[in-house]
Amino acid sequence: MSFFDIANTFLNNAYKLVLIPFEFLFGQSWVAPLLLLPSILIWATIIAGGQRKKVKAYKKEAAARLSVLRSALDQLGGPDEAQLAFSAKYDEIDRAFSSVDPGGEQLAYAWREFQESIVRGERGTVVRNTVRPIQYFARTAPSQAQLAFWSNMFVGIGLVLTFLGIVVALNKAGAGLSGNLDQAKLALTELLAVAGAKFSTSIAGVSASLLLRYSERRNSRECQHLIDELCEWLERGLLYVPPQRLAVEQLDIQNQQLAQLKQFNTDLALQIGEKFQVAIAPVTASLGMLNENIASMSEGLGQGAAKAVAEASGGELRALGQTLANLGEQLSSMGSTVGASGNEAAQQIRLAGADFAQAAADIRGAFERLSLQVDGMGDKLLTQAQAASEAQSEALRRAGEISESAQQAASQSISGAVQALSGAAVAASSEFQAGLGKALAEGAAASQEVFKAALEESGAGLRESAARISAAIQGAAGQIERAATGLEAGSSSMERGLKAFADTSTEARTAAQALEGASRAFGVAAQPVSQAAQAIASASERLQRLFEESQTNQDDVLAEMKVLATAIRETQDSARKAWQDYQTRFEGVDKSLENAGGKFAETIGESLDSFRKFSADTDKEMASAVGKMGKTLDQIEDYAGTLSEFVEALRRAEGNR
Repeated sequence: MSFFDIANTFLNNAYKLVLIPFEFLFGQSWVAPLLLLPSILIWATIIAGGQRKKVKAYKKEAAARLSVLRSALDQLGGPDEAQLAFSAKYDEIDRAFSSVDPGGEQLAYAWREFQESIVRGERGTVVRNTVRPIQYFARTAPSQAQLAFWSNMFVGIGLVLTFLGIVVALNKAGAGLSGNLDQAKLALTELLAVAGAKFSTSIAGVSASLLLRYSERRNSRECQHLIDELCEWLERGLLYVPPQRLAVEQLDIQNQQLAQLKQFNTDLALQIGEKFQVAIAPVTASLGMLNENIASMSEGLGQGAAKAVAEASGGELRALGQTLANLGEQLSSMGSTVGASGNEAAQQIRLAGADFAQAAADIRGAFERLSLQVDGMGDKLLTQAQAASEAQSEALRRAGEISESAQQAASQSISGAVQALSGAAVAASSEFQAGLGKALAEGAAASQEVFKAALEESGAGLRESAARISAAIQGAAGQIERAATGLEAGSSSMERGLKAFADTSTEARTAAQALEGASRAFGVAAQPVSQAAQAIASASERLQRLFEESQTNQDDVLAEMKVLATAIRETQDSARKAWQDYQTRFEGVDKSLENAGGKFAETIGESLDSFRKFSADTDKEMASAVGKMGKTLDQIEDYAGTLSEFVEALRRAEGNR
């Protein structure tokens, strides 16, 4: 046996094995009409039913939306009334069409897309659409592609089953024809019976295809009918406008708005300039008033300080000079009294009195120069105050110039007004405060330095003068003590006179020590007093020589010395009284100076408080003005941004056109 025969036998056996299950299935004539045909039809019915369920859900949602449109537009006659009614009930219609219940998802999506083509105006105006609604809602119906697919599939399945049955029948008939004639007839009879039954599967496939096609057509027709009716009602409530017409209307409106914006910008610039002038006018007036107030305050401050110092010190110092003059006169009278004891002694004593009078005159001149220095100090204070006022005026003038330049810049450009206003306000406020504070600080510092220098100068001079007066008086007392010691050998009366004279000297020393503590305010009269003390010392020496030469006339000299002691005692009393008067007056001077200084400090404090208050008010007003202008300019910037967007959109529209 050849390989071909073996392969042929193997393949025939394999073919028979493959046909065994089909022979079992199609070997009986009832299998195709009673089993396969109903199965195919039931299968097709299930597919059509599932698709029908989707269509019913869609029809329910579409009917609900259609019901809302009918209730809003059904009772109206003309199209204008329907369009107005649709506009009035637009929100209600929008809620109904936006519902996403099962079956209505596609309708909701289509409505959202269709809303993008709707142009709504103010309430009570017609709602316009630029695209037909059918272009959006035609795609919302459930797809029927599944029914078309299975309708074709069932035709193919029926044909395949038919041909398989025929193949099985022919194979079985061929096996029967290999026998005798009776077996061949029987095989042919079974072949024809089985073949006729097998065509029932083709009938089942075609029937299922027809069923699905009918279901597809029915579903599509019903959905399309609802869509057409829905779009028809929407068209009734809307006014269709082509996009080209809307573009022309928008172009006309934009041209009108452009003309209005040009006019508005012109009017706005003028109004901003006027409002800025009105807002800055109170600030300018306030700065002018501040300049005048500070100038008057500085002038009054300088005059008041000079007057207070002059009143407090001039009168007291003149009274002290008068007291010292009286003291000199008493010493001069003492010299004339001693004249009886000898012409030379009397002449020396008179010279000492004259020197002392000259010292008093010099002291008065010194006090007068001190008064002039105090007056000069007041003038310097006034000059410093005027200089501070001029500096303040210059600072205010610069602030006014900066404000004026800021105002001019603001009227030229709206955008420049923002920067110019902020920069000018900050610079003017900073420069004004810095200049004014610097001027006040310089004026106050200069006033304090002048006042301090004058007091230190007068105090140093007075202390030096007091020291020299004390030294001169102590020297005179020593000379008188030596003269008393020389006369002690003369007689006991002379001793008593000398003791009295020593007591007088002690009291004079005590008075000198008291004067030393109070004479710290005198400095200019040091030299004349020193000369007077030297003259008194030389007179005492000459008097001592006269006493030594005139021992023979001790009684007369003793009498004259008694008179001299009496005169010296009176002089001591006068000096004590003068010291008391001076001490009282000097205490008054201290109190007056203290009061003047307190009033001066109080005046400066009040002036600074007033200026701080005014500066705070000025800053507050400037901040308020800047805040108001900032709000206005923010609105202008917003408007400018909107205008820029509008102009850009206008350019794009013109470019598209």
